[in-house]
Amino acid sequence: MPPRRSSISFNPGAKAPFTPAVSRSEAKGSGTAVIQRPAHPTHQQIAERAYQIYLKRGSGPGNAFSDWIEAERQLKTGNL
Repeated sequence: MPPRRSSISFNPGAKAPFTPAVSRSEAKGSGTAVIQRPAHPTHQQIAERAYQIYLKRGSGPGNAFSDWIEAERQLKTGNL
């Protein structure tokens, strides 16, 4: 069986912080902001969010993997 590939990739050149692009709706007078999030957050963005989750839950050991998965999910869906 071939080795399983991870959906997480390391990009050492990705140093810019996550900043969503915001645009206004084309409908006249709606004024609704539409936030466009990247489909694939960078390694750095996930690491920073996972660290925030780690701090929020009290910095306890043993949950690095679940923090990483939760951070990736939050960044992909926009539920921060």
